[in-house]
Amino acid sequence: MEKIAEQGLSHEPPGEGGSPVPTGRSAPKRRPKAGLILIILAGLIILWIPVNLYWLAFVPGSFAFTGLLFGTMVLLCGILGWLMPQYVRLLGVFALVLSVLSIMGALGGLLIGTVLGVIGGSLCVAWDPEGKRSRGQSGKAGKRRRWMRSRGAKKPEWPSAAKAENEGGAH
Repeated sequence: MEKIAEQGLSHEPPGEGGSPVPTGRSAPKRRPKAGLILIILAGLIILWIPVNLYWLAFVPGSFAFTGLLFGTMVLLCGILGWLMPQYVRLLGVFALVLSVLSIMGALGGLLIGTVLGVIGGSLCVAWDPEGKRSRGQSGKAGKRRRWMRSRGAKKPEWPSAAKAENEGGAH
């Protein structure tokens, strides 16, 4: 028991008592960086046209104000997604919808902002924080594999004739 204490293998919770496990804000958060960067870029590009036409934004009958509003909201979706990754999927949906709606007020940042916003929003919606989908653990095939492993089943073996043929025994 003394050897365990000397090696530092105590039963303290992770992050307390000088444990090397990071806690609090120092712990790295997983987030879809590519999707969020695309959403932030889309927001900036969508804002570019209304900002250059700011003198026209408050003229009655002008849609430049909606361009300012949608561009700002897309940009905020990207920033909030970066700061609060637990809401990334919801913010990705908002960014998708607002990017498409920005066509009405800012021509979607010459449609470049719309395309970037749709791609970035789609990446955020499809993001899986645990990474289960990328390892083939979802769907019917993943369920079948997990069920087979839980039953202790082995991989199917070659039939004996094919096995002998591969080894060069039978012709």
